[in-house]
Amino acid sequence: MIARLLAEAGARVIVNDINPDRAERAAAQIREQGYEALAITADIANRFQCVNLIESTREQWGRIDILVNNAQVRPGAPILKMDEWAWQRCLDVNLKGAFFMCQLVGRVMADENQERGGAIVNVGVASDGDVLQIGFAAFAASKAGLAAFTAECAREFAPLGIRVRAVQSGTADEVLRLCCDS
Repeated sequence: MIARLLAEAGARVIVNDINPDRAERAAAQIREQGYEALAITADIANRFQCVNLIESTREQWGRIDILVNNAQVRPGAPILKMDEWAWQRCLDVNLKGAFFMCQLVGRVMADENQERGGAIVNVGVASDGDVLQIGFAAFAASKAGLAAFTAECAREFAPLGIRVRAVQSGTADEVLRLCCDS
């Protein structure tokens, strides 16, 4: 939905998903509507795959103006029953992946987009109810960390002309507004 709205607003989009079929289906739906979209498969919890995602995007479109960090994992287990792997995977995707993408895309935007800057939007939680439910401790911790990380990115990237914002609602319209607002 977010990628489609960005395409409708004039952006050429890359759809990333760890599942190649899901990524291609989403990109194909955007192309069927007459917009430009490409599917790339990457696990954003892996720095090397993030680099490949970014370099493939630059190779295809020549530049990166917008980054929307929307990947997330939501393990559903109470704290007393959650295994370490589920906890770590949630933090790796939801927080470390956003760090990798913000850092790497931020560098590209700082080096190449000096005149036009860029926009980074980190998608937070859908509502307080989502993180207050039993079984979402790892998700809540990752999204609290993402909120603090986004605030620091906004401070550090602002002098470079890069706007970094968080959206808590996660609605596609809100993400589009934050990407396009100056």
